Amino acid sequence: MKEEKTELVQRYVSLLTNSGFKAVFGDRANKDVVMSVINILLPEGKQVHDITYLQTEYQGPTLESKEFQYDFMCQGMDGTAFIVEMQCYPNDYWFKRCVSYASRAYDMQNRKGEEYDVAPVYLIGLMGTEIRHDDETLWEKKYMSEYTFREKETNELQDETIFIIFAELARFDKELAECENDLEKMLFIIKNGWRLQNQPKELRKEIFTHLLEACEIAEFDKAKRLQYDQDMYDEKRRNGELATAKRLGKEEGREQEKAAIATRMLAAGLPVEQVMELTGLSAEEVNELQSR
Repeated sequence: MKEEKTELVQRYVSLLTNSGFKAVFGDRANKDVVMSVINILLPEGKQVHDITYLQTEYQGPTLESKEFQYDFMCQGMDGTAFIVEMQCYPNDYWFKRCVSYASRAYDMQNRKGEEYDVAPVYLIGLMGTEIRHDDETLWEKKYMSEYTFREKETNELQDETIFIIFAELARFDKELAECENDLEKMLFIIKNGWRLQNQPKELRKEIFTHLLEACEIAEFDKAKRLQYDQDMYDEKRRNGELATAKRLGKEEGREQEKAAIATRMLAAGLPVEQVMELTGLSAEEVNELQSR
């Protein structure tokens, strides 16, 4: 008797999808979970003990400017702003976008007075894609990076202003058994947690237990589950549209390339039949090129 294959149901959301990220970070009941993720990703010596959620949509500097929206934004008790952005797909302007977002959050505080006593801004980028680096050999085993204002020669940090921290999960390829510390285990969950069917022994620690509980789809209440399912549907539809547009763009490019080659062949005096054979174009298409 042939055994039937049973398809495993996804237990945990993927934090590298818009819908999964929103379900966990956007739920204020997960405040402690969010703080644990932020604290592990922050530089040594910088921790947040309590947060308040901030609005994520803002009007641009002028009425003509479009609105800009943060994926997640909160504030520590000392006023420090924490932004978490998630990026799954390659984007040539990702770094500039992060600088713009962090700078706007920093500048918004300046509008409250003239003393420039401004709390720092930390933007954490969770990335399912890599950043291009000038010397890739320096990044073979490196997946965390931090950018801020420092003096070029002395490396002096004059004051805490804007910090941009990237977790390049596309570069993080460790198996769970290879993870050496809490940071690496947290990165493993962020990247691979959606593949898990249970909580491995390596992750049996309070911070990881709470994060996995927050990611467990079956534990969502009815309203949250409906919203998550709708967000998942919308995200899959958008991804499908993008993939189709990309494929059509490539096909159009190939057709344009064939037309250019056929045009050169005709200019060189090759007969229509041979141009058709070599390019795959129809007689009608070749004749149209010939008449231009």
